[in-house]
Amino acid sequence: MRACYSESMSSRTRPHEASNTLPRNRLGIFVRSPVAGEVKTRLEPVLTAEQARDVYVAFIADFVDRVRGSKYRPTVFLSGERTRDLDAVIDPKWPVVAQGTGDLGARLTAAFAHLLRNPGDRAVIVGSDSPDLPLAYLKRAFRVLKHRDVVLGPAVDGGYYLVGLRAPAPSVFRDIPWGSANVLDATLDAIEREGLTLAVLPPWYDVDDAASLRFLADVTRARRLARQDPLRHCERALAALSKG
Repeated sequence: MRACYSESMSSRTRPHEASNTLPRNRLGIFVRSPVAGEVKTRLEPVLTAEQARDVYVAFIADFVDRVRGSKYRPTVFLSGERTRDLDAVIDPKWPVVAQGTGDLGARLTAAFAHLLRNPGDRAVIVGSDSPDLPLAYLKRAFRVLKHRDVVLGPAVDGGYYLVGLRAPAPSVFRDIPWGSANVLDATLDAIEREGLTLAVLPPWYDVDDAASLRFLADVTRARRLARQDPLRHCERALAALSKG
């Protein structure tokens, strides 16, 4: 899964030479196959495996609906097999590519290699654990990549909800303690060690545990009361939990 790239300072920080095609902003969304017992397992102390799966499908559906209304036409990078639940919510016009094997770092490396095949393109990858992530953050990420090598969106749990590159940089994802509270810290070490330039977005949150799920429930209620871009799928999934 790990590919080899030239990592000389000049190739990573110098703008790409002009090509016959205009640079494009390429968005990737990392998604796991929504199988009960394999997604959102940290919610299972308060939810059943089936409820955790239904909540995760709602996350994907709301984020997809919001992105569908924007100018972005993302690539979905899928871990696991396609399911009916997933096919029901993913836009059929969007390509779906297997994440492959290896740890998250290897899979991110491969995904960026896929997105950055054309010189001058910029790529941003987000997860599927933040259904209400402001789309303005995506726009800002692509904008800052015109002048910076890496952009990160820090997550409040010690990781990041977004990462973007303007050229492949496998070292950014190598030897990172994935799944821990030290992901962001280790990633910053790698960026500093490699001499890459960095831009940082505002912090946001992933929904990974009971506390963040309760927070999302309050957010969805507040958005509905404010008549502001409601998270309809999350509302229905959370309402079903309260009935259960």
